[in-house]
This record gives sequence, C-alpha cells and structure tokens, in this order.
Amino acid sequence: MRYEFYAGSYGGRQEENIAKYSLDGQTGEIMKLYACSGAENPSWLTLSSGGSVLYAVEELAPQGNVRAFQAEDKGLKPLACISAKGADPCHICLDEAGRYLFTANYSSGSLAVCWLDERGIPVHITDFFQDTGCGSDPVRQEGPHIHFAKISGERVFIADLGTDKVLVCKLDAKEGRLTDTGKPLKLPAGAGPRHLEFHPNIPGIIYVACELGSSVAVFREKEEEYVLEAMESTLPEGFSGENTVAAIRIRNNQLYVSNRGHDSIAVFAIREAGGLALRQIIPTGGRIPRDFAIMGEYMVIANQGSDDITVLRIASGRLEQTDISVPMSRPACICPVPASLRDKIP
Repeated sequence: MRYEFYAGSYGGRQEENIAKYSLDGQTGEIMKLYACSGAENPSWLTLSSGGSVLYAVEELAPQGNVRAFQAEDKGLKPLACISAKGADPCHICLDEAGRYLFTANYSSGSLAVCWLDERGIPVHITDFFQDTGCGSDPVRQEGPHIHFAKISGERVFIADLGTDKVLVCKLDAKEGRLTDTGKPLKLPAGAGPRHLEFHPNIPGIIYVACELGSSVAVFREKEEEYVLEAMESTLPEGFSGENTVAAIRIRNNQLYVSNRGHDSIAVFAIREAGGLALRQIIPTGGRIPRDFAIMGEYMVIANQGSDDITVLRIASGRLEQTDISVPMSRPACICPVPASLRDKIP
C-alpha cells in the first residue's frame, strides 16, 4: 500500500514550500515526489472534494490570501488567488458539499466564507464573520484569534484562541452566510482553544485542543448547548517547561495531540462513554510538532522547529519510534490524499 500527502511550510514565494510525498505503507519510508514554489507562507493546505484542486493559505499580515492550484502528478498549476479579508490566515476547510471554503484569519480574529465554482475555484466572499473580545492572557489573548473551523451538517464550529470560546454558527448553504447561534462552547480562562475533533461514533461529543492550557477539553451536548465535562492535561506530571498544544486527531477510538515544547504526542484512549484516559506520551523525533496526520499504520509529523518530517509507527494502539525522517524547511501542515482520490488526480 502506498499513501500520498502534501506538506505546507513557512517560506518565501521563491522557496519550494509546498511538497508532495509518498509513504510506503509497509516500511514507513517517505519519498519526495516534487516540490513547488509560488505561494508565501503556505502554512495550511486542504484538497477539494474531488482532489483536483489544492488550496493553500498565505499566512501574511496585514492581509493574507488563499491560493488554488491544479493538483497534478508532476506539480501544481496556479489557478486563482483570492484575499482572505484578514491578517495571518492559518486554516482553511470545506463544507460537506464542497461548495464553500472557510478561512480562519488568526491575527484579525475573523472567518471568511468563499464560494467555489463547479471547478472548485474560489470566486468571491459570501460572508465575513468578525469576532470581538479578549481573554486573560495579555500577550496571547489581547483580542480575538480565530484559529480553526470545522463543519458538521449546517453547524460551523469556530475556535477562537483569543476569547476562550468555540463559537457555533448556522450555515445557510444556499447563500453561504453564517448566523451565530449565541451558544458557544466556553473554555476556562487562558485555555486558548486551537483545533477540535468530533467523537467518531457518539453525536454531541466534542474534543477541543487547548493551545495555551496544554490540555484537551471534553464537551457534551445537552439540551442544544455544550457542557464542559473534563479538562485532560497533555503533559507528563512534573513537566515545568514551556509548551503549547497544536494538532488533534482521532483514529480507532484513540485521540492524539501534539505538544510543542515538550515535543511529543499524547495518546488518549476514548472510553465507551466518551471520556479520555491518557495512555502514552512519546517524543516526535523532532522539535515543535505543529501538525501530523495518520496514514495506515503510520503517523507523519511536521516538526517546524527542527526542519523535518518524522514518522512514528502505530502498533496495538501505541506509538513506536522508527527513526525515519525527511528534511523540509519549517514544515507546518500535513495534508493526506484520501485513498479514494489517489487515482483521480491527473
């Protein structure tokens, strides 16, 4: 079995900062297929629903962009560039129908909704959501900092690190517009919500990776509102160094979170009722693991601080070191090509 993925990174427009790799499903070895320039600070990538278009943010201030590329076997062909209408866009995602692209603008605390044409090319902004407020940390939470959005049906969950909230909006799929429900997920002061995942089997359970608090929050929906049930640390007891949480993923009733500073992956078992139990904390083999993805029996990790992509093996629910790595300057995002799309990319 062979897997493929794209990696985005921080780098200038002339640098090769988007690359495509293959992963050997038997050995975990990685081979670079090609690398491209043309974008600036493409720190987050996502593929169109058909796999033919790769979207990349350009994390820039005072205003960033979203670029679209034709994804091909031998490279990327520029298709379009549209303003994100905000500073430092750091995450993009699609709605479930693949009609709208959501761009989280970190520094300006906003979310732009962009309509895609039938080819998947971004055309124009249909709505713009601007959050307000601040948090308890005067440095990191001096204002709103929207970091991430995730869609479930007609609801859009928007993580605002700066205000310790995950906002819940309703999406009008016909018009591409958002309406705030006024029922956010409220985190403890200073938690700094960054990314989130839904329980794979139980509706109404959400896990929030809290960057500033180095923790995972467990929420459960009750009477159309989300109630905080638990806060689980991602660090070993006694650790006193600086750390921030980054990515969160779920696979086979296990939840994985990356620690930047401790430079590790925390592994939690998801209990039958949805709670978490810490099973393992293992080094990533690099520094500042900003993102990771799971493909087959392997975890591929973008270590921004050590300029490399490392590989861990998953065996019986636990992670194991492999000593496999490939160099990449300041990698920030791992974007797998789904198995259903690998043979469809021209």
